[in-house]
Amino acid sequence: MDGNEFVNKLKAENESILAKIDEPPIASGIPNGELLATLIKMALKNEMEAAEIAAEWVSTTQELPAKLALARHAGDEARHYQLIEEKARAMRVPLEGFRPLDPPSPVLTYLRTLTTTPERVAAALVAREAMGGRRNVQFLAFLDRIGQHDLAALYRDVINPDEDCHHRSGCAVLAELATAPETQQAARRAAVSLLETGDRVRSKALQSTGAPVIPGC
Repeated sequence: MDGNEFVNKLKAENESILAKIDEPPIASGIPNGELLATLIKMALKNEMEAAEIAAEWVSTTQELPAKLALARHAGDEARHYQLIEEKARAMRVPLEGFRPLDPPSPVLTYLRTLTTTPERVAAALVAREAMGGRRNVQFLAFLDRIGQHDLAALYRDVINPDEDCHHRSGCAVLAELATAPETQQAARRAAVSLLETGDRVRSKALQSTGAPVIPGC
């Protein structure tokens, strides 16, 4: 199959894993203020890790369309981090001593094992951004429900449109790169492994925090 056919098939295959995010969220007995602070720190960690890995890859990516997509990705995610941090400080969320990259999540650890551009694009831009966008739909609804309309507006107007753009650019780049069967197989493995890792991290976070939703990246 050609690159476009492969990407369309890959996105369809990813749906079976991503659909788990749409399951009804668990009820939480945590007060909204305490819960929101926890979720904001999760969001900051996700944004910083996404910026970090994309920036790490830019210098070792030879394919120009992929290099540009990763560079934009790194810049956008860093901007998201700053915008969320500004909202958090205005809401008096305590961030003293918060170190978003310490320790790295299993998702970041996995991404750092990928060595080829098709694998990296499939995992970070195609799979992870689709996962993040799906999670953020739930997170935005939660913010609206608890009256955090300023933060919800940031996700609705800035973060979610950017994540959708990252996903679409990743799909376009992957369609150009993944034209050989062996390349397609490697890209598929990377995407599925990323989603499975992300699902395990999400399940663990839901259980350990009692949060009804988990923000994406």
